[in-house]
Amino acid sequence: MNLKAIQAVAEQAALHAGTVLRPLFDQPHEEQTKSNIYDVVTEGDLAAEAAILPLLRDAFPEFGIVSEEGGGFEGSGEYAWHIDPIDGTTNFANNIPFFSVSIALADRQLNPVVGVVYMPILNEMFSAAHGHGATLNGKPIHVSGLGELSRAVMASGFPTTRHTLPEELNNVRHWREMLWRVRDLRRFGSAALDLSYVACGRLDGFWERHIHSWDVLAGICLIREAGGTVTDYAGVVDKAVTGAEVVASNALLHAEMLAVLKR
Repeated sequence: MNLKAIQAVAEQAALHAGTVLRPLFDQPHEEQTKSNIYDVVTEGDLAAEAAILPLLRDAFPEFGIVSEEGGGFEGSGEYAWHIDPIDGTTNFANNIPFFSVSIALADRQLNPVVGVVYMPILNEMFSAAHGHGATLNGKPIHVSGLGELSRAVMASGFPTTRHTLPEELNNVRHWREMLWRVRDLRRFGSAALDLSYVACGRLDGFWERHIHSWDVLAGICLIREAGGTVTDYAGVVDKAVTGAEVVASNALLHAEMLAVLKR
């Protein structure tokens, strides 16, 4: 399997989605709710998905597609695309430019082999293929070399179901515990971009619960290829690749992050 050729098509699809999203940005939006009033979909999500899927389906009809907005299908092969047409929909809906297009190819065990995260407004393309390293706009990237938790800048997020979850599951307690131990925390609202920022060293770590494969698989591929570590809260990969529990770091801080999250 030619991963570089697959990566090129994923990049093309992400760029095409970007050309659709940019004219819609900073305009009034059409919103619909999904699971609750905090979980929304806009006309941009649907337009980006419609731009992405035909390109991937035509280029690789054997690959399945798992897409957040439901436009997927089962392929005939071992691999499937995991797509979030807009990761950071709340930002997009409020005309905040921090959102991304996330596209990953993974096997049935959810091991990502290609990952692309594109930020249309800043025109930043994060891209990786297994064994080929990670890049930002074509230039190699690596995780940070920071080894002191007290100097770290990290990011996290809160689930759309946080209002109905107990405190030990809604991330409020973990946010508080981590806040006292690091230089600062960020809450950008796009897990795919948070992971990409860990891959390029802008952030030293990231953790979150209750997200999905289409939110994390591209970022996981990027971090692995950039020299970082991704696990779940137990220190294994089982729940990380599904998005149920994700802890990502530059590897040097990983054990300390897990220790804080286990408190």
